[in-house]
This record gives sequence, structure tokens and C-alpha cells, in this order.
Amino acid sequence: MKKTIIILITLLWAIPIFSQDKFVVTAENGLILRQEPNSKGKKIGKLYFGAEITIIKRTEYSQTIVDNGKKISGKWVKINFQNFPTYISNEEFGYVFDGYLKSKNESIKEVTNEISKYSEFKGLTLNTEIKPFYLKGNFFGDKKNDMVVLLKNKKGETKIGFIDYGQKTRIHILGNNNDPFNMTSYGWVGVFKKVNRNETLWSNYEDDFVDFKDVPENKKVKINYNALYMHASESCGGGFVYWKNGKFNWLQQE
Repeated sequence: MKKTIIILITLLWAIPIFSQDKFVVTAENGLILRQEPNSKGKKIGKLYFGAEITIIKRTEYSQTIVDNGKKISGKWVKINFQNFPTYISNEEFGYVFDGYLKSKNESIKEVTNEISKYSEFKGLTLNTEIKPFYLKGNFFGDKKNDMVVLLKNKKGETKIGFIDYGQKTRIHILGNNNDPFNMTSYGWVGVFKKVNRNETLWSNYEDDFVDFKDVPENKKVKINYNALYMHASESCGGGFVYWKNGKFNWLQQE
């Protein structure tokens, strides 16, 4: 009997225990998912900024990279992830460099501290039910990195807050009384993404669906800074939101 107990204890001790804490991707342009734990491993997908993952194994493989003159050190970790709401990979698992991962709790704390600096956000809290719950990018065309945050009020209505870090910091909130698109809540948003600069923005629905090839050139929009793409998860409805000529603009995407 004693021998059996010893064996069981030994087996339990040998089972690796991994934290179920969530981590989020902090690489602004996404993080490559690889089949092996090194930078030469086969690419099997790309995790978007703010994607939530779980680390299931920490490898002994470490690496230091230089990103915009800044050294970032870390190790390669095995992760699992969800393809919802944005497609990532056909694979169930993969490896990423953890220099671009941060615990979800730490991210929430940092963003909460940032929005607390501005009185315009009084009465609003982070809406972390939507992933990602914040984005970074140059959304106002001034070559400065801004922040876009998903928020909710006491009624549960979802708002979208922009922190414009220009020469003078400005706050914009979509979903308030002066919403340019006459919306009081953006709770329908399931897909929330940054659009890369110089990508073509267009509406695929006016009186009916329109293929990209049939969109007149004068109705296509191309800006050399970032835009937002928002869409419902399981149904039609959404669009591109971009800043131009001193205001927010919308292009429908069904």
C-alpha cells in the first residue's frame, strides 16, 4: 500500500502544472505563430494585437530581438488559442516569442490607469468582453501612436474611446449624444481590428451588395494612417471607421 502511494505521489509531482492565466499579444502589427519554437520555424498563422492566448508549455529556447532600436528578450512558449472572432490558423497549438505577450490582468490595469487620467471617461469602465478591448495605432494621421478603447457605461452600453496623442491630447467618444453615426451603443461589435495604413477602404453595400471590382475609383478611400474595422461576429453589419477632414467617417461592410 505504501509503495502504491509513493508511485502516485511521484506521478503527480512529475505532471507539469501550467497557469491558466490569459495573456494578450502586444505586438502592434501581430505576432507570428510557428510550428517550432524558433524564429525559423514554419509559419502557421498570425495572432492579431490583443488576441488572448494560454501558455501550455515554456521552452528553454530564449531569444533577444531588436525592434525599432529597442532590445526585447524572451523565450519561446507553446500556446493554445481561439480562432474566434478572427481566423488565425488551422492548427490547434503553436509556438510564439513571449517578448510580445503580457498577462491580461496587467494589460487591464495599464489601460485602466491610462483612461483614468481623462475626465471625459468618467463613469466608463473597460469592456473586456470583446477581444481585443483596446488597439494602438496612428488613427489621426499625425504620425503619433494613439489608443482606441472599448468602454461601457453603467447601463451596459458599449462606447468607443479614442485617445489622440497629438500635439495636444484630445478625447473622442463614439456612442455619446453627439455620435456621428447616430449610435448609442456599439455592443454589437464582435470583430474589432486595426486596418493597416494605405489599405483600400470601401463600402460593399449601398442599395445592394457591391463587389470590390465594381466599386468606382472615386468611392475607394486610401489613407496613409490607420483606420478601424468593426463588424458583428455572426451576422451582417459593420464597417470601416476612419478620421478625415476633421471628422469620423463610415464605410459600410456587410
